[in-house]
Parts: sequence; structure tokens; C-alpha cells
Amino acid sequence: MGSNVREKTLMDEKEIIWIQDPNNFPWVREAETDFCQRQGISMSRKSDLEAGETILIGYADLEEDAPPAFTEAGHEYFFRRVFTICKGDFEAYGDKDCPTEAVEPSTIYPKVKGSSPKRKAQIAVRLPIILFKKLNAHIQTTGISQTQVVISALAKYLDTPEEISLPERVLNLEKRVAALEAKD
Repeated sequence: MGSNVREKTLMDEKEIIWIQDPNNFPWVREAETDFCQRQGISMSRKSDLEAGETILIGYADLEEDAPPAFTEAGHEYFFRRVFTICKGDFEAYGDKDCPTEAVEPSTIYPKVKGSSPKRKAQIAVRLPIILFKKLNAHIQTTGISQTQVVISALAKYLDTPEEISLPERVLNLEKRVAALEAKD
């Protein structure tokens, strides 16, 4: 799984240029294509890339001294990354799926391939025994998985409420309703 962008395409990248705010997209399609210049994008090339149902979200600019990938009929061409979506992508794939070339926009940097939205980071943590016992008691009481509890707790602590799982949000709402009912 992942994009078909070659490592040598990344080597001379200078910066990523976003045409649209990448934070508005859970994922974008990452690909490489040839340009006749190292930086910027002409309106005609943008139109070519946006043919059909494709929407250009961003592209990579290269260093000024980046060598051409190939020369054809006396013209130099440079492979650069482009980031796109297709109209209807998110409806077609839903919340849980994406195409193989999809990457999370927040993981896109010059010289670095984007990471798949399906890829999840993993951490290992040593807990004090009392906290571990409280975690297990919470899991037994709520039926929420250990992973969901940890993700929800981190999301709440780091003020990222969209990462709090639905069962955890329902449990929090139930607690708040019970507290309000107790006041009456």
C-alpha cells in the first residue's frame, strides 16, 4: 500500500505548495508527474492535471539546481509530486477506506513521502500499578477497549475532541446528564 512516488523524485524537493488548505482533507492522493519547470505551475498544466474529476490540492517545488529527470525534443522535464483528490472520493470510500495512493496531508513534507491514513502509530507505556488497575476497572465497567480509552484520554488532554471515540463521548454525556439530574 502507498503511493508510487520514487525516492529519486523526492531528492531535490524544496517545498510543498498547497493550493487548497490540506487540513480540509482526511487524505489526498499522492503521485508523481512530469513538469517542464522546477517550480510553480502554469495554468495550462494545472488544467491538464485537473482534467475530468480531479482536483489539484498541492504540488512540490524543486530546488533551483535540480537536474532534469529527462530531456525530450530539446525540452527538460522534472518529476515532481502532486497531491489531488477526485470529485466524490470521500463519498465513494467512506470514513474507513481510501485508495492505495492516499496519504495524510499532515505527514507531507519536502523529501518525505506521505504516510498512509490507514497506518497508525504505536506506543508502549509503563503505568503505575494504581493507574493500570483504574484503567482495567474502567474497561470492565464501560466495555470500551484499552486502546479507545487511551486514545480518548490523550485526545481530551491534548484538546483534540474529534479523536475521542463515540462510546467514550456517550459515556461522558451520560455522566454529565447524571450530574445534572443529581442537582435537581
